Amino acid sequence: MSDRSMSGHNREPFELPDTVDLDAVNRAQVTVIRRVAQGQLRAREGLDLSRMLEHRRRAIASATLWQKMQELEAQGRQIRGEAP
Repeated sequence: MSDRSMSGHNREPFELPDTVDLDAVNRAQVTVIRRVAQGQLRAREGLDLSRMLEHRRRAIASATLWQKMQELEAQGRQIRGEAP
């Protein structure tokens, strides 16, 4: 038995959406859950992927929040007549 088959790395590759926004991260998470439920991924593999996707979700959410805060601060400056 090869090292690859013992570690579970001989599974067929599969595509996840490009996680560029929160909707795509959600779609990727659904894909992982389905593959675990269908026995195409081990539960531990699904958990590991889910953790990575959660980190990605947090990064996107933080960046989105930062961008929104910048926009609101710029609007506030404009309302107060301050220079940008």
